Amino acid sequence: MYATSVFLYTQRQIVVLLTGYSVRKYMPVYAKPLTLHKGVDNQLQFQFLNQEQKPVDITGKEISFRIINYNGSQVLLRKALTPQLPLTGIASVYISPAEIEDFPAQQAHYSLEIPIGAFDFPVFVDQNAGARGDLNIVNSILPAFVPSETITIPTGQEFPNLHGNGPLSNAVTYFTSVINTSDNPVLTIQAHYTEYEGDVTIEGSSIVDGDWYPITTTAYSNVTDTFGYSIRGFHPYVRVAFTSNTGAVTNILAR
Repeated sequence: MYATSVFLYTQRQIVVLLTGYSVRKYMPVYAKPLTLHKGVDNQLQFQFLNQEQKPVDITGKEISFRIINYNGSQVLLRKALTPQLPLTGIASVYISPAEIEDFPAQQAHYSLEIPIGAFDFPVFVDQNAGARGDLNIVNSILPAFVPSETITIPTGQEFPNLHGNGPLSNAVTYFTSVINTSDNPVLTIQAHYTEYEGDVTIEGSSIVDGDWYPITTTAYSNVTDTFGYSIRGFHPYVRVAFTSNTGAVTNILAR
């Protein structure tokens, strides 16, 4: 039996404000790279010292934290730090999964800005009075983001816009194009309905052009909404069957 040690701690970075009239010039040795993990909540903590290595009182200061892309051409995110122990110069920034969900994994930078009197001053993060530190956005908690695929109804059996034209006398069934799951055990599908009444059956198969079997069936009665479906299990190929007398189906997505 093997035991693996894991660590849970808050990333704290020492940063420097040039305040007062001291002739000393203390600076951190280097800008320690910070890391943001996609898919979870992140907390980055900063302690503000002056050039004498003494804590700076940041009470009442609105300190801005920025994430800047690698070539410095775009601000990806800007947030205010939350004071935790302001008398001793400790504050944190909290970043939720949704705030960095659309960012690809990348090497980026961060910077801090603090108001002092009528001016906004940079915060220094290394010995060369550098105001831009290194920040890595990584996929270590969740896999890389996979964009949704638009699913269509093949030419020749386009889904009619039954919305507003009155119900058909007989229900009609239409099938989407075939989704190749690439052996993924989890597939999600989303579709938007307008005044839709009828059944929606998600079908699976081990071959691309036949032997379809029902996975799940849902009945709707005059719904206008967007619904999602989660399909679990080994289904190499999947399609959706819409059997309806009235309504419309648009924007079918799969991932």
